[in-house]
Amino acid sequence: MSQRSSMRILMLLENSSFPEDSRVLLQARSLTSAGYAVTVIAPTEPGAQRLWEIMEGIQVYRYPAPPEWGGVLGYLVEYSYSLLMQFMLTIWIGIRHGFDTIHMHTPPDMNALIPAFFRCLGKRFVYDLHDLSPELYLAQKPGRRGGVLYRLLLWFERFASRTSNMSISTNESQRDRHVERCGVSRDKFTVVRNGPNEAFLQENVEPRRVVTEKDVLVLGYVGVMGPQDGVDYLIRALDCLVKKFSRENVRLVLVGSGASVADLQQLVESLGLSHYVKFTGKVPFSEVPGYIAGFDICCTPDPSNPYNDSCTTIKTMEYMALGKPVVCFETTENMKTAGDAALYAKNNDINEYAALVDELVENAGLRGGLGKRGRQRIQSELSWDHQARRLIAAYDRLHQRP
Repeated sequence: MSQRSSMRILMLLENSSFPEDSRVLLQARSLTSAGYAVTVIAPTEPGAQRLWEIMEGIQVYRYPAPPEWGGVLGYLVEYSYSLLMQFMLTIWIGIRHGFDTIHMHTPPDMNALIPAFFRCLGKRFVYDLHDLSPELYLAQKPGRRGGVLYRLLLWFERFASRTSNMSISTNESQRDRHVERCGVSRDKFTVVRNGPNEAFLQENVEPRRVVTEKDVLVLGYVGVMGPQDGVDYLIRALDCLVKKFSRENVRLVLVGSGASVADLQQLVESLGLSHYVKFTGKVPFSEVPGYIAGFDICCTPDPSNPYNDSCTTIKTMEYMALGKPVVCFETTENMKTAGDAALYAKNNDINEYAALVDELVENAGLRGGLGKRGRQRIQSELSWDHQARRLIAAYDRLHQRP
């Protein structure tokens, strides 16, 4: 038996299910392959999912997903319910299987109450920042800075950061924000970037052509569609592309779901763009590479703001992995991630975003060059294999393994 095989990791995931969250899936796989025993607690995905199963050697315990009501009451209900369900399952798993380390994926930070409790019983606590919760809240609810809920988010963030044995961030921006705001040491952090699933690195992925019209270029977006994701910017850029640049040969395919879909559909209709836009709804993860392979130009429209400037968007890396040209705004992490494999519009300028898309529509050579550089960048620096080594090394240090 290896030295790692006796170490048991319990992962807590609240804001997505498993294996739908690709970052958690990749981490769990990597740690399992390295010899750690991994269990995941997560809510169910809408539809049929087992409450317990073993996937690729990973034990998965699920609880019924909470209602999504929105507003302050909705936040309180969702997070309180999830906190209770995860705490009860943690106790059950502790009795039945045992665990040595709780690895908490955030948001929300308030779930740090669970590993903080078990630290009193000698367990380790790994705090994994997917997003900065206070910035996410302000991106979704502009103008709420200074409110009670915002201050509460700051308190839980500080509590989680200070209570953990080790913190993991997706990039240096998140790490530096926590060091400054929470008063913790940089030495506590390990940066483990997002990386595309190996499904996006396969050769000759079969394109899924949602648009079947001849001589039409497909603009594509894959991901969540919430207030912070900027899909409304993309739709307005399309409006500019069609009406100002007279591009009749483009179509936009939006793959995914989220709280803003109804508003986005209404915006498309009000702008008279229904002929140009296709909403697919949420699709199985296994089909996502095929959709991206069918795009000619990929779009990351997340506007620059304190939240998005700290985010390493996985969709951008998935686009690059499949050799697609990308257009995005000048957020800090977009520029660090894509480098010279993307075109960047300044200052959330919709007209400039449209102009860059128009440039790619016109120039097939530029599209091919950007796509080639993006694929090379993923393979040489940003694939998950590189990040998995950092993750495993951090866990070995935490558990004092050679």
